[in-house]
Amino acid sequence: MDDRFDRISAYLDGALGAEEAAALEAEAARDPELAAEIEAAGALDGEIGAAFDSLLEAPLPAALMSAVSATTTPGTRMESARPTVAGAAETGADPVEAPQVAEAEPGAPGQQALGGADLTLTEAPAVGGIPPGGAAPREDSIPPAFGAANLDRRPIFSASIAAILALLMVGAGAGALMTRAFAPGEELADGHATRGWMDEIADYHRVYARQVAHLVEVPASEQAHIEAWLGKETGVAFKVPDLSASGFAFQGARLLVAGGKPVAQLLYTDAGGQVMALCVLAREGEGSEEFTPRSFDGVEMVRWLAPGAAWVAVGEPGMDLEAVAREAALEV
Repeated sequence: MDDRFDRISAYLDGALGAEEAAALEAEAARDPELAAEIEAAGALDGEIGAAFDSLLEAPLPAALMSAVSATTTPGTRMESARPTVAGAAETGADPVEAPQVAEAEPGAPGQQALGGADLTLTEAPAVGGIPPGGAAPREDSIPPAFGAANLDRRPIFSASIAAILALLMVGAGAGALMTRAFAPGEELADGHATRGWMDEIADYHRVYARQVAHLVEVPASEQAHIEAWLGKETGVAFKVPDLSASGFAFQGARLLVAGGKPVAQLLYTDAGGQVMALCVLAREGEGSEEFTPRSFDGVEMVRWLAPGAAWVAVGEPGMDLEAVAREAALEV
């Protein structure tokens, strides 16, 4: 196995040979990153196992139990089933007699309720060789043979449902956990998670864009302090870009938290008082020349990647954020 992920998975499953396992352990001793991946994968196995255990041990919802009981055939209910299928008899097994069904006697429950009414049905002619009533009379039917293997069947239907539900419920979470364990930071870097850091930046923008007197924590007059303070907090060294050529004046900055990481938010306003922000957080990896527009329920963004950092320009619909982002990328 040359693939790193497969080797780690096989190691944790005990599927590697002794020599391969020893080689991987020696490699991990020399490579802290590999050792961390093995540790994270082991922790992930524990999380998934615990999730499966709790789901499989939990009782099924009453509504589901009722639906299963109402739709299954005899022999697959939760109670002990009576034999039903002649073909289930083991080959060569001695047949046993079919269970005898007693005929109802006069006065039995149900007949009393009828009050002795004459409910005799008019016999219809046979159609296509099928006797009236759609089936051969009981006395003409050949009783099925039941083998010993079919007399005490135990259902596994509910256990199967529980296992399927567990797989469905754990599957999505396991996928997210695997992403975090083997690709830390990618969810933050690419901004394409279902609920990622860019969604949180959009939430912040909806709140702060309405502020006037309290738009920023630190005013633009302290630009040098902003660059030193937020550069240290985020781990991203930068210079506040001058965007006056695009019609935006720098007002100051805030420190946010998004995706579990500190984020620097640089706030600007245009001539009409509309707020635009540049936000940055640290990431691993090289930069990119792509400028990617995205929309978050009325908040527009353009994202680009710099070496060790992810940037977004955030603003209102109608703003030329791509032009702003391209200008800012040259200065930060």
